[in-house]
Amino acid sequence: MKTRLQHFLFHRHLLWEFLRRDLQARYVGSAMGFFWSVINPLILLIVYSVVFGFILRVPSPRLGGQAPSLDFAFYIFCGLLPWYAFQESLIRSTTCIIDNQHLIKQIRFPAKVLPAYITLSSLVNQLIGTVILIAVMAVFRHEFPWTLFGLPLVFFLEWVFFFGTGLLFATLNTYLRDIAPLMSIATLVMMWATPMFYEMEIVPPAWQPLLYANPLTYMVLIHHHLVLFNTWPPFLYWMIFATVSLVSFGLGYRIFTRRHQEFADLL
Repeated sequence: MKTRLQHFLFHRHLLWEFLRRDLQARYVGSAMGFFWSVINPLILLIVYSVVFGFILRVPSPRLGGQAPSLDFAFYIFCGLLPWYAFQESLIRSTTCIIDNQHLIKQIRFPAKVLPAYITLSSLVNQLIGTVILIAVMAVFRHEFPWTLFGLPLVFFLEWVFFFGTGLLFATLNTYLRDIAPLMSIATLVMMWATPMFYEMEIVPPAWQPLLYANPLTYMVLIHHHLVLFNTWPPFLYWMIFATVSLVSFGLGYRIFTRRHQEFADLL
């Protein structure tokens, strides 16, 4: 682990430069520039609030239960933020070696920087959306949950998980190019197998074990507890998500390290 940390510290300037360019490239040529990173999630939150809180008037059993309420819109948005970060990180990381062939073919280029900066970029956008959600909730709920102090921990676990899966699928996609299109299908299935558009309480008991077998369920539920419910997530949620994150990181790092010298010959 010490050697891995030293590797990233050594290349931290290169990692920062890739991250900076990626964030700038998202809004290059637009008049409002980086402000779009704030406006986009804010507009999305407004749309969810209008549709679910005032038009459909969807009740939320876990959050008090009575419509009309913005709680269900907050519930969906809170779950979608980490989900979108995972989806973006996974899909972009899967193709990062293929998309940067000119860099990989350079003898001394540190290939791990590619999925690393992609993962960080997705988390930066998630962080912006989370801050907006917290600010809007503070206006309507007139409270600041103490559990928000747990967010740095879950963000760190997300980075470990996203980076590990990114390393793994970036390697697999270099050998088998069918992996990338399969990821689009897999993430669509996993999206509906993660409690973002519905609450676990309404899922029939016979189906709940399938949802709990999905590691993203724990990631989303932890966010719900910290941001929405103002309760500390159960220790079991932390333990499962931390275990999955560390296993993903260890497996992805090991496979990527063993195979990255072959990438240039495969491109």
